[in-house]
Amino acid sequence: MSNSEHYDSDSVTSRDDYINEREYVASPSLPPNGLALALGIGVAGGVIAALISIATTLLNASVFQEVARAGDKISYGTAQYVAGLACLTYVVTLIIGFVAGFVVGKRAVRRLYGFYAGALVGAISYLGSSLVHYIPNYPGNVSSTAGAVGSPLGGIFALLLFTLIWAVVDALIGLWGAFTATRKHPYYLAKRAAAEE
Repeated sequence: MSNSEHYDSDSVTSRDDYINEREYVASPSLPPNGLALALGIGVAGGVIAALISIATTLLNASVFQEVARAGDKISYGTAQYVAGLACLTYVVTLIIGFVAGFVVGKRAVRRLYGFYAGALVGAISYLGSSLVHYIPNYPGNVSSTAGAVGSPLGGIFALLLFTLIWAVVDALIGLWGAFTATRKHPYYLAKRAAAEE
């Protein structure tokens, strides 16, 4: 084996290594600790949404006390006002779920983590705003006899069912936020290009 042949084989090997290194550097990767970040953002968003719901109820305590006193005989305007407050807090929860998914998409990149963050926002906000209704004399309670109609097991089942529904809806909103944030990220552009080949 001549010296020039040995040199050529070394240059080919180093050139292949260079190409492999270049492909490795060019292929985008995901940031580490994305799941922990998503869970933290989801919990924080859920707590904020629950606190906003509780604050809205406490700031309108007089209206809720009037509803509790009047029962079925509340005025149409009062009923509309209470329904509007419920819709407002629900829309705020959806917005917080979208923002949580967007932030997770920007920081952790993986869209599935945005789904998880949105689910946590929905579940925690619903549980937080529902569990405070068990506090005696809380302004959002409609009547003290309403809980005596059904069994405790039925109440727990209803609470879990609605928590799951809110979690799924907010999870989809969080996924939308993560998708919006990562639409032009190199990781997903590379995946799309690889799928088109």
